[in-house]
Amino acid sequence: MEFDATFLIAAISFIVFVFIMNKIFYAPILNIMKARQDFVEENFEQAGKTKEQTKLRSEYREGELEKSREAARGKIAAHSQELKTERSKQISEYKNELYSNISQERDNLKNSAIEAKEVLKDSVVNIAKEISQKILGESVNQELINKSNIEE
Repeated sequence: MEFDATFLIAAISFIVFVFIMNKIFYAPILNIMKARQDFVEENFEQAGKTKEQTKLRSEYREGELEKSREAARGKIAAHSQELKTERSKQISEYKNELYSNISQERDNLKNSAIEAKEVLKDSVVNIAKEISQKILGESVNQELINKSNIEE
């Protein structure tokens, strides 16, 4: 193999061609690829940060919701207890009113019974007078009736 000037010119022109291609073609493509890689990595990191922030906000919101639920449960329990107390109070008032009405009606019945006994006593005396008059033919005197002391 023979190395002459043509080989040397071809080698130099190949080296110059590679150098020019590197500057004109490969360097911009490598820069674009590097920028794209940086962009992807930056967006990936940003997505991770956003995901973490979203997770923290979600946990915070869940905590706040749980606090609100507990507060609502407490309010409901307090209101329920208040209603139970009020209902018990109303029931006891109603019972007291019923007991007083029952007592009053009992007294009224006793008075009515006493009045009925008095009316019946007078009726019995009159009927006894009539029967004795019809059977005996004479009237029974009032003294005898009072002595007999008709009991209830």
